[in-house]
Amino acid sequence: MVAVVYVAGAVFFMNRFLPNTVMGEHDISLMEAADAERVLVDSLGDYEVDVSGQGFALNLTAEEAGMDMDAPRVVKSMLSDTNPWLWPLEVTRSHNMQDRLAASYSEGSLGRTVRAAVEKFNKTAKPPVDATVAFDKAKGTFTAQKESAGTALDAEAVMTAVGEALATMEPKVRLTASHLQQPTLRSTDGYLDAAVDAANQLIEADVKLTMGGAVAAEVDPELLSTFVSFDENLVPSFDDAALTAWVDEAAASCTTAGSERSFTRPDGKAVTVAGGTYGWTVDRDALLDVVRRSVDEGVVGEVEMPCTTTGAAFNGTGAQDWGARYCDIDLTEQHVRFYDESGALAWEAPCVTGTPNGSHDTPTGVYWLNRKQSPSKLEGTNLDGSKYVSTVRYWMPFVGNVIGLHDAYWQPAFGGSLYRNGAGSHGCVNLPVASAESLYGIIQEGDVVVCHW
Repeated sequence: MVAVVYVAGAVFFMNRFLPNTVMGEHDISLMEAADAERVLVDSLGDYEVDVSGQGFALNLTAEEAGMDMDAPRVVKSMLSDTNPWLWPLEVTRSHNMQDRLAASYSEGSLGRTVRAAVEKFNKTAKPPVDATVAFDKAKGTFTAQKESAGTALDAEAVMTAVGEALATMEPKVRLTASHLQQPTLRSTDGYLDAAVDAANQLIEADVKLTMGGAVAAEVDPELLSTFVSFDENLVPSFDDAALTAWVDEAAASCTTAGSERSFTRPDGKAVTVAGGTYGWTVDRDALLDVVRRSVDEGVVGEVEMPCTTTGAAFNGTGAQDWGARYCDIDLTEQHVRFYDESGALAWEAPCVTGTPNGSHDTPTGVYWLNRKQSPSKLEGTNLDGSKYVSTVRYWMPFVGNVIGLHDAYWQPAFGGSLYRNGAGSHGCVNLPVASAESLYGIIQEGDVVVCHW
């Protein structure tokens, strides 16, 4: 009797599914092949897949994916996986035939839909960032910067995941970090370390360029890093043209001779003056040689800024670059003052300066006193073309040997507005004889003369 039941059961399950058999969300227990085929066809019509994760969401229907299925073939494959002779053991077990589903889909239709959705999503997503070499200000060196995946999706990876779900009619696709676009260069790649080492060899120099004991400019790793670039293989190169441009700018900004400078006179008057020959003049070509050599040799330390002329101090562009000792010619006040090394007023006198007619104006600016001569013969040309010759006892020129301070015995008075009311000089600073004699005894060749309004 048992054998009859066993054989009858085997025959019954030869074209039927065992109990507890499901196909995804559909129970096909005890169904014959034809019934199971109808379930497959109906389920395909109702099928849709939800794709989500990483901030992305997309719902696809079977029609949108261009899906189709050979139901008889799929059911036959499912039944072939069942051994009806083992029905006494299998009837109590669970059977999921989901992996036997073999739906097909239109790759063209699916691809267009998925790629369009991913492309739209990626417009606001963050793309991956390759590992690279960058300058770290805190460390003062180039370092390897770790890669990051970002949030942009890989359309091909999403396509693959959706295609696999469609083939077995899975209702959900969960996107993970593995579906994101991935960096192509990672910090673990060996040649990244080689690129870091090569780049740091280009920025070893750290040179402070000094003027008058003050640091006027610095060629340090942070600056040099801006002149380093990398090709597609992260091979670094140094931009000498950019370094040269920096030297040009540094030479111009640190040159004070002739530039506009503002200062406060010891009596409190605020003065701005431009022009003249006194000050720092940076030797641009020599500076370029110094900087290039320092970079090539990785020099660390202080180097004096090469200059063709120097001042007493360097306080930055636009500031006073002479010391406390100097001669101050105030064209507005028609008054001359001399301050000693302590900044104290050592001498003063009224004066008459050049006639303000465009030809005989006393030039403004910061100068050196070029020489002293006593006596001296002054020769020049009047506005009418006639020549003049004047002998003075105290000659103190500061613009070449043409414009200077000197005694003027012929002037009846000094100061006030005489210089513009007919008593103006040919450009020199006229002083009373006694005052000129006193100044001549104080002022020295090389002293600074500041002439201003």
